[in-house]
Amino acid sequence: MCGRYTLTAEEQQELEDFLNSIDQGIAPPLNRRPGKQTEIFFANYNVAPTHEMPVAFVNEEGQRVIVSMHWGFMGWKPKKGDKPFTPINTRDDKIMSSRMWKSPFLNRRCIVPANGFYEWTGSKGNKTPHYIYPKEGKFMGFAGIYSDIAPESSSVGQSYSIITTSPNKLMESIHDRMPVILHPEEFDDWLNPENTDPDFLLDFLEPYPDDALKEHIVPKAVGNVKNNEPGLIEKADLFG
Repeated sequence: MCGRYTLTAEEQQELEDFLNSIDQGIAPPLNRRPGKQTEIFFANYNVAPTHEMPVAFVNEEGQRVIVSMHWGFMGWKPKKGDKPFTPINTRDDKIMSSRMWKSPFLNRRCIVPANGFYEWTGSKGNKTPHYIYPKEGKFMGFAGIYSDIAPESSSVGQSYSIITTSPNKLMESIHDRMPVILHPEEFDDWLNPENTDPDFLLDFLEPYPDDALKEHIVPKAVGNVKNNEPGLIEKADLFG
C-alpha cells in the first residue's frame, strides 16, 4: 500500500525538468493546461488521499501534460446519494483481472511525481512511521492510472491511483506492498498510449532495486494529515 507521500519542489520548472529528463521523441515535452489547473502546488510534505496533486500523462492531442488530479481513482459516477468509491492504490496482481483497472491500465496510464513515501510498522496505537526515498536524485515517478472523472467535491476533473507491487528487500520488514517506481528511461514507454500490449506493460510492474532506496524513522506527527512541514521527513530523535 502507498497511503502517504511527499512532493516538494523549489520551482515548477524543477519538476518539469525531472519529467522531461528522458525524452525519446515518443511524447512532446510537458506543457501545462490553461485555466485553473495551470497553478500547481508543489510543497506537500504529507500528501494524503483526496489531495489534488500533479500528475503527468499524454492527452488526446498527443501532448505530455501535467495537471492536478484528485488522489482516489473514480471509475464511475455514483448514484445520487451514494458515496463514490475512490481507491488510492491498484494492486499489480489484480490489474488485468479487474474490470475497474484493466481498461485504464491499457489506455490511461500516468506518472505520479514524488520525493518519497511513508509507511508504518508496529501495532495499532503504537505505529512507527518510516520515510522511504531515492538514494540518488530528488524525485521519483510512481506508476499510476487515471480517470477522466473525479468526485464532485473536488476542484479538478480527473482522478488517479498509484499502482503497488510486492516489496523489495528494504521494504519487506516495513510493509508487504510498495508503489511501483519507474526508472526514468521507462517514462516514455509507460506514457505512450500506443503501448497497449499487456505483457509489455506488466513488465514495468516490478519492485524497485533494493540498493536504490533509503529509509529512516520519522516523527509520529506525520500520522496527522493536518501536519505538513519539512520536519516530517527528518530523522526522528528516538532517544529524545
